[in-house]
Amino acid sequence: MKKHDYIKYLAAGVFFLMMLADGQLTRFLEKWTQDNYIASAHLLLIALLCGAKYLPKNFFITTALVIGCLYDVYYVGVIGIYTVAFPLIVWIMYILKNTLYQNVFTMFFGMIIFVTSLEVVTLGVQLLFKIASVSTSFFVSRFLAPTLLLNIILFILLVVPFMKLFKDE
Repeated sequence: MKKHDYIKYLAAGVFFLMMLADGQLTRFLEKWTQDNYIASAHLLLIALLCGAKYLPKNFFITTALVIGCLYDVYYVGVIGIYTVAFPLIVWIMYILKNTLYQNVFTMFFGMIIFVTSLEVVTLGVQLLFKIASVSTSFFVSRFLAPTLLLNIILFILLVVPFMKLFKDE
């Protein structure tokens, strides 16, 4: 087995574990804040961002599709929202590859844009199909702001380990 194949299997396992850790960390923080704030962890998105620099496009989009489907089944109960969102985000990461991966700061701001986009788009779809109802002020102050703060901290802590993990050398 080539080292490149090993990295692919390792990446798929890491993405699955990050998907599970996202939900557990988010749930823990909801209980910790007594449901006043909802800080949604996006370890998976940070791992996807770091992995897109090194992993092949076709493998990565397919993996994002499978992980998105599992995410929908496990967390949402409706297949389609994250099944479309994750591969779309990965595809955009590849489109923006030359800009996004210039340095860690461009990756940082890219992460902020991707997390915000993911939250706004998924909320929009949920509102469109009447899966959820939420006011704009609640969404921004009690959900989006804590989510961005948490993911900024997670990015700072995990960007170097994820980049080393996916690097194929």
